[in-house]
Amino acid sequence: MQYGEFNTNQAIGVRLCRNVSLDDKYYIKGHALTAEDIDVLKKYDINKVFGVVFEDGDIDYRTALVQISAKICGDGLGYFVDDDGLCKIVATFDGIYVADENRLDKFNGFNEHFILNTIAPYTSVKEGDIIAELEVTPTLLHEDEINDMLFRLSGNSALIQIDKIKERKVSLVYTNLIRDESENMDFTSVVMKLVTNFEGIGLQFGSEFNSQYEKNILAESLFDACKSGADVVFVISPLCSSGSNNVLAAGLKIVSDKIFNYFYPQVGASDLLIGKKGKTTIIVLPHSYGRVDTSAIDGMIKHALFTEELTEADFAHKHASWLAYRVKIAASKQKKLIKANTKSGSSAKANVGIVVLAAGQGRRAGANKLMVEDKSGEPLFMRAVKAAISSNARPVFVITGYRHEEVEEWLDKYDVNVLYNPSYAAGIKTSISLGLKAVPSSCDGAILLPADMPNIKAADLNKLISKFDTKADKQICLMSSFGVKSNPVLWSKSLYDYADIVPENSQLRTVFVGHSDYIKTVEVKDKKKLLDINYPNDVKSFAQE
Repeated sequence: MQYGEFNTNQAIGVRLCRNVSLDDKYYIKGHALTAEDIDVLKKYDINKVFGVVFEDGDIDYRTALVQISAKICGDGLGYFVDDDGLCKIVATFDGIYVADENRLDKFNGFNEHFILNTIAPYTSVKEGDIIAELEVTPTLLHEDEINDMLFRLSGNSALIQIDKIKERKVSLVYTNLIRDESENMDFTSVVMKLVTNFEGIGLQFGSEFNSQYEKNILAESLFDACKSGADVVFVISPLCSSGSNNVLAAGLKIVSDKIFNYFYPQVGASDLLIGKKGKTTIIVLPHSYGRVDTSAIDGMIKHALFTEELTEADFAHKHASWLAYRVKIAASKQKKLIKANTKSGSSAKANVGIVVLAAGQGRRAGANKLMVEDKSGEPLFMRAVKAAISSNARPVFVITGYRHEEVEEWLDKYDVNVLYNPSYAAGIKTSISLGLKAVPSSCDGAILLPADMPNIKAADLNKLISKFDTKADKQICLMSSFGVKSNPVLWSKSLYDYADIVPENSQLRTVFVGHSDYIKTVEVKDKKKLLDINYPNDVKSFAQE
């Protein structure tokens, strides 16, 4: 592409770099000037224009906007490029706008030429509401730059979508301390604020339970609330919950399968606790909820309510800028709307996630083998990650552990789900468990891919997926070369509790033998495909590739 100032007489075919408004003409950014346009410009004594000339491989920004929008938009969304040069993303039915703030932040860090602003996640929307705007700042980009952006976005489910509102039963648990009128008034103000702040997202407030401010009694009340059929339990307390051993945290620990958040960095309202008991989400509200600005806290609570598989990483950092307005699309624009379609189109096609295991120390290799670079300067583990991203498996999870900061620095460049395993030294089973717990239930199964297998390609992973039968409840699909079983392994979700990888000596563990009736294999003729890097000689050979 050639940017510059062009003499108007020689500007036929030049594309404008900004909108140009004249008395009776309006030229949008990217418009290619014609001979007729030149005559109009000369009539207005415009002797020079700033623009750009196409070269081979260039793509105009409007095409780029459509391509990126098609990648990021999920169910319930449509999009069109408006006359102002922005892509407007629009709700196509009433529901809840759903997005992960961390992934939105990540998108805006991928490439300075692509900017996405949305309304705040978990906002209720109506059909026709504009919920996001996407901008591509240059008039032209090279196709390589767009393809790189599309690849970075390929390792995950849709970035933004609209979920239909479904009713959720809510129970309230009051932790009484002195039971006086002042305490009751505080509790009442909290409930009124809850009802107001969470209006329109399907919460049905119902049963109420009273508990003394004592951990065992609180635990009993929480058990009762969960058994009542509540999807959500809000705990209202007169005192601040400070630390993980406080009465509220201790009571929640007794009941919960997992506590995901102990702290929120807001002065005067840091004591937000979020846990899960089965399918019930338990939220201990900050003791000052009724008296402080809780807009950010409400965002975290909504994230907990609308995220199927929570992890501690969901609450690690929260910072994003939202559109300051929400308007409805004009009726005249409806016909321009391109509706997103994320459905597979075939019930026989397996929906498979993938977990890349990149947490180990690799002691036998004599170095941090996952960070050993090939001749291009890329670390070994990225081969497996890129194969996963390029495959048909969605979403992609990468489990980190040993020297995780280095690994995660590379992963920041891609829209994949990164989970840190603090127990990585205890063995790979801890990483497998962490990853599979995060795979959404919409997936029929998940592939376990060790990150030290640099020769595995997307096509190999797709062969595993094609072997998977969506009608079979229990199954294991793995690689095999001349009768020797190997990783990666695809497990059906009914077998997640037993999931493991093939050990390096290829002698199948008991779990594989016990489920041998369900095993299917993908035969691989080239043994090098199944190479895993374990020893110093392996590392040396890889570095010379």
